[in-house]
Amino acid sequence: MHKITTLLLTIILMTLSVELSYGQFTVGADFRARTELRDGSRILLDSTSNPSFVSSQRSRLITSFKKENMEMKITMQNARIWGQDRERGNVPNLNLTEGWLRYSFNEKLAVKVGRQHLVLDDGRIFGMRNWNDIAVSHDLAVLQYADKKWRLQTGAGYNNDRNRYFEGPYEVNNYYKYMAFLWANRKIGESLDISILNSVDAHEDENNFETIYPRITSGIYINKGGKDSKFSMEASAYYQYGKNPEGIKQNAYMISIIPRFNINNWLYSKSGLNFFSGNDETNDNGQNNAFNKLFGDGHRYYGYMDYFLNIESNTRGGGMRELFAGLFFKTGKKSELEVSYHHFALGGQMINTDITTEVVAANRNLGNEIDLQLKIKLQDDLSVRFAYATMFATPSMEFIKGGDHSRYQQWATVMLIAKPTFFTSEKNKAE
Repeated sequence: MHKITTLLLTIILMTLSVELSYGQFTVGADFRARTELRDGSRILLDSTSNPSFVSSQRSRLITSFKKENMEMKITMQNARIWGQDRERGNVPNLNLTEGWLRYSFNEKLAVKVGRQHLVLDDGRIFGMRNWNDIAVSHDLAVLQYADKKWRLQTGAGYNNDRNRYFEGPYEVNNYYKYMAFLWANRKIGESLDISILNSVDAHEDENNFETIYPRITSGIYINKGGKDSKFSMEASAYYQYGKNPEGIKQNAYMISIIPRFNINNWLYSKSGLNFFSGNDETNDNGQNNAFNKLFGDGHRYYGYMDYFLNIESNTRGGGMRELFAGLFFKTGKKSELEVSYHHFALGGQMINTDITTEVVAANRNLGNEIDLQLKIKLQDDLSVRFAYATMFATPSMEFIKGGDHSRYQQWATVMLIAKPTFFTSEKNKAE
């Protein structure tokens, strides 16, 4: 409770000082409550497993302050499963999801330092992973440049797990020791954007912290047209090299092509291909050919059943090929219905060691998924979503996931989202 009290006191003091500082201060919130029926979500259930019924909640308090060339944002959040905390257990569960300061040297050049979300292009490599209640934040220093045609960002972060005075092992599981990136976006005409991304994320050797394995991801993103165009398309391709966190040579790639067609004023469609290379267990080349999507979004791209949130680990290094098609109906001024189909297959080749050396899924087929989602905007800062999905899995999916592929697998959810603004001070007109 002392953390919450301190936060509220800080907000009050900042509010009282607004008029004296001639700055702009805003307080808002991001509230989300979600209930899910998990009857085959993320994993295949078998006949001995019962479905779960889970409710979760994320509550964020968002504060921002802007004065002259300085901008600052602090966002605290609490993410919880309903009933998870013991009554009066006083378990600390408040954390910092954003805490950064941005200083503009001029209209084009700025530096942003602190804990921040890093979302680039369509979020395939660097996204927020917003379906996860906690989402993804990075501790970075970022240099930003923008004019009418160019947007550039470059930044880096070096992590420690404690306040050190001499170097030692970094013991935060599955997180990088250091990360750096360079992103450049060029706007060509009114309807074409092209981005180039280079990033490196490095991990310590599990047994020797002085040995660090850098993994490099390079690629291009193209966005042609827009939501109001009759035809538009997003496409990306990335190559991954260096060494993976286990020190094995990395040689992997991914390709994504997503066209969109606006059929009429109330109907549009999306279809396309997502391909992630995987290992070929029939031909061991001493490399890791499974592409890792790093911090990219998963739920909104690769099926609502979430079988492929982390494609490399969720396929046991087998990679993934997804063919999908979706129709989106505007059922009203403030509502939209989605009906989508996904076909999943391995990107590489796997061997079922339980059945001698038989190759699992000669056609690599993993299964088919159908997703339904209805979005309703109740008012400007309040919306609700209903979704249902089902997976028709194959024996290959059972091999990499366990469970029983012949059992009916399904998932359903209802989610309430509120993003109100509590308070906004206007800048002093005499400034």
